[in-house]
Amino acid sequence: MQSIFISPPHIESPRWLQAFPSAQLAHDNNLPSDLQGCLIWLMLGQTYGLPDIERWVAAGARVVGMTQAEDPRQAKEILEAGASGYLHYLAVVPVLQQVSQVVEVGGMWLGVDLMRQLVRATSTLIKSPPSTLELNVLTAREQSVAMAVASGKSNKEVARELDIAERTVKAHLSAVFEKLGARDRLHLALILAGHR
Repeated sequence: MQSIFISPPHIESPRWLQAFPSAQLAHDNNLPSDLQGCLIWLMLGQTYGLPDIERWVAAGARVVGMTQAEDPRQAKEILEAGASGYLHYLAVVPVLQQVSQVVEVGGMWLGVDLMRQLVRATSTLIKSPPSTLELNVLTAREQSVAMAVASGKSNKEVARELDIAERTVKAHLSAVFEKLGARDRLHLALILAGHR
């Protein structure tokens, strides 16, 4: 997938080309005519807006919005316009590469802080734990891990709370995802909210 970074010349990160050496940097209207299969990394708040994102997505491109300061409202707007991701423009190389991989397979990317906010907001739907009968496919420990993660806690926080190793939390979480068919932490929170 060809990466194209659109930003004004004074806002750039050397990490972009470190992550994708063959990426194109576009500072004005010099986009290729065929956007099919392209991943456009758009610096938000500049020349281009929501109609451009919609147009590029309709033309077969994937779009990731980049920002100088993450804002949940801005994230919501660009995701509703069809963008596949939202993150800080100074993200480190491994994160940029991971975003690209997630988006390329049809996934969506939000930064850790925004994802945590979203999971916590969703967890307010979970007033009480789901009944054991509904989640009997999970062990008691897996249920504890699932509920803690669905409430927005990090793996480290869950490990401390349950007095287990962080790698054990990861193992339980993988088993929970597989057994419940959850794609990620947010999806898990939504599944558990539906089993109230």
